[in-house]
Amino acid sequence: MNDITFSITYYGQINHLQYQLDFFSALPETLRNHISLQITNDGYNDSKLFIDICERHTDVLDLSAYLVTKDLGFNSHGCRNLMMMQSPTKWNMLMDIDAYLNKQTVEDMITLRLSDKKIYVFKVTFDHEDNPHDYELWDPKEILKIIAHPNTWLITKPAFWSSGGYDIEFTGMRHGDEEFFLSLDHDVFEHILFHPYLAKPSEMHVRRPNRNRSYLNQGTEHSGHLKRIVDFVKKRNEDKNRKHKKRLICFPWKKVV
Repeated sequence: MNDITFSITYYGQINHLQYQLDFFSALPETLRNHISLQITNDGYNDSKLFIDICERHTDVLDLSAYLVTKDLGFNSHGCRNLMMMQSPTKWNMLMDIDAYLNKQTVEDMITLRLSDKKIYVFKVTFDHEDNPHDYELWDPKEILKIIAHPNTWLITKPAFWSSGGYDIEFTGMRHGDEEFFLSLDHDVFEHILFHPYLAKPSEMHVRRPNRNRSYLNQGTEHSGHLKRIVDFVKKRNEDKNRKHKKRLICFPWKKVV
């Protein structure tokens, strides 16, 4: 049995937040006993509604909630660095708040034998238009963006930290999925579809995200000094000192639940 921490970022998507907490709360106790849940509010001011909703589920869930106390712009991957630092388990599921799992997928994650050398991605059904060619350059297996969600990883701490964490100082966009993927140690860790040896891969469903809210503050995303992120990441990765000694948390935060 695998103990897994599920880490989710939030920016005002109350309907998705309520769904996720209700979903995890409704799982059988035999599964919940192996689940820790972390949610970080990336600076959205909702008059403590986020805190209230989370607190209502603490009697059922092993739940921690964090609040970024200054809205710096789209900073979800900085929040992921924070949650990976706080995670109590080796295995971690990093997911967007609009990625909906199902009971069977969660049960598979907990009960099936996982390889420490694998980074697992998931077959995804999108209910909105997505561009399958965005990541062609650096994903030769055509797993990400084709059948999987690039923001979603079932990953161990050693695999995650082989990237040095999300580099929110270096990346051209504050959410830097492409930069993170290229930074992983692909000589040691392989990304594969979860679980290729099953008759039917475990799936998740990505519901239409509220872009008006999620990207409301996207004007501050760009660092402005990088042109081709792939070229810069490859050069950065050759400098191990630079890769692993960067500021992973560049924002004020506090634990609220």
